[in-house]
Amino acid sequence: MENNNWIIHFTWVKAQIGNCGNEIADHLAKEAACGSDVDIAYTKIPKSAVTSELKEKGVQTWQSEWDASNKGELTKTFFPIVKDKISKRLQMCINFSTIINGHGKLRTYFHRFKIIEDPTCLCKMSSQTTDHLLWECDLLKKQRQVLRNSIMKAGGIWPVTNSDLANKYTKFFQRLVNTIHFESL
Repeated sequence: MENNNWIIHFTWVKAQIGNCGNEIADHLAKEAACGSDVDIAYTKIPKSAVTSELKEKGVQTWQSEWDASNKGELTKTFFPIVKDKISKRLQMCINFSTIINGHGKLRTYFHRFKIIEDPTCLCKMSSQTTDHLLWECDLLKKQRQVLRNSIMKAGGIWPVTNSDLANKYTKFFQRLVNTIHFESL
């Protein structure tokens, strides 16, 4: 353009009204957006879009398998939605893992594998299961009261579900779990 002595001026035109070039460009853009007979000019998909779609499909597949499986029933009470579990930044430790999956340091788990003879909790109320520890055990009464107060202060309603403990009140739940000393239960 410079070789042909063109002079170019850039100016702002309110709503592109009155400028022939802008009106043509606007018309062509609308035609391209609405028309189905317009040739595709660009067919490449960004890598990020492909990655995002693959992740979403992977989570959907995982959710379907999670729902269909008869394993991990206790864990499902805490994380019924796979996407919720993925989005959480949990401080995984042996105590937390024990509570959400029922394996590990629980007396019922040791009894199941004949490591100990009696699955009864040291509080003598019932078998030492996750539900017993979270909702019934007299030895964890103070910790449960702290959990209850924290949840109610945060606007929650007591009692809560395992899912709400893990997903809505994660920080409070993890605090409770960290206070459990299985060796003395």
